[in-house]
Amino acid sequence: MQRALIIRHVPFEGPGAIATWLTRRDIDYRVMDAQQPGKWPALEEFDWLIIMGGPMSARDDLIYPWMREEKKLIRQAMDAGHKVLGICLGAQLIASVLGADIRRNPEREVGWFSITPTRDCPVDVTSMFADSPPVLHWHGETFTLPRGARHLFSSEACAQQGFLHGDTIMGLQFHLESDGDTLAGLCEHCAADLAPGPWVQPQHKVLVSEAVLAATHQRLYRLLTWFADTASASDNA
Repeated sequence: MQRALIIRHVPFEGPGAIATWLTRRDIDYRVMDAQQPGKWPALEEFDWLIIMGGPMSARDDLIYPWMREEKKLIRQAMDAGHKVLGICLGAQLIASVLGADIRRNPEREVGWFSITPTRDCPVDVTSMFADSPPVLHWHGETFTLPRGARHLFSSEACAQQGFLHGDTIMGLQFHLESDGDTLAGLCEHCAADLAPGPWVQPQHKVLVSEAVLAATHQRLYRLLTWFADTASASDNA
């Protein structure tokens, strides 16, 4: 059985629907709190490294000693050929480890806004998102595309919405995994981010229906299945 290590930065940004997909895929998983790690796991203890979001900046490794250790683990996992997936802050941490610059986005992007596949996006992934669906965004920073990475998605407010590095490393700036509890937690704990802006929706628009979340999760499951199968094919090549 494969094993996944999920790094959580704050209690209200957990794996959400990613946990459902892992269970369906028969992948055992463990959720670890980055800010109270105890002992960081050895590489032999997991096959997947999944890094979740959080309100801190990926540039804060001079402030948070645990973030420096987390970046070391990300680098080690990438070098070992593990499957590495980052969501929002997680994607920015991966990009930082790969040498990209982390910077303020021109505007905060908070709410449900469309993403569009880029010309460099793999055909199978493009077909999943060809309708430019609205997805949840909650970020004020962005990153440059890491050297050697494929640019997957963009939005009107933020050019860098996702990348693939090799076949085993993927970063997504947006959230496909969020469930109702996640949305409520973000609105409660990150309420200041809902201050009016060109790309900020009010709370009542952020708190979408279960039907919208379920449809979004289906896209997540298809994307993760493609990523897992592509990465596994690379491992067996």
